[in-house]
Amino acid sequence: MKKIISICIFLLAFNSVMAQKEFIGKWLSSSKKGIVETYIQGNKLFGKLIWVKTERKDIYNKDESLRNRELKGLNMFSDFSWEAPQWVGGKIYDPANGSTYSCKMWMSDDKQSLYVRGFIGISLLGRTEKFSKFK
Repeated sequence: MKKIISICIFLLAFNSVMAQKEFIGKWLSSSKKGIVETYIQGNKLFGKLIWVKTERKDIYNKDESLRNRELKGLNMFSDFSWEAPQWVGGKIYDPANGSTYSCKMWMSDDKQSLYVRGFIGISLLGRTEKFSKFK
């Protein structure tokens, strides 16, 4: 009986790790103006902007000292924690207005779309963007 319980616990943990890894990859923004590459560092999920349609500086950043940095290479997603079946408690930076929002993300059933919901305070007060798997 102990062996069966151990196997079940192992399978649940393995399934959770595999589900987390499905989020790793390159994702095209809904506006098709950028590609974000997601990665796990430690036990947190991050996403770096690796391609932008129009090269430019971070001119709308609320912090004037950061307005001279390039958008390409910028971390747009940061500090997400895994709570199956989604990543929660993270932040998303919107270079279009220079604001940072609380955020959570989940995946479509076919694993080809990443839904990213930025919000202020509670999730009801926000907007969801759909990112598409980029190959």
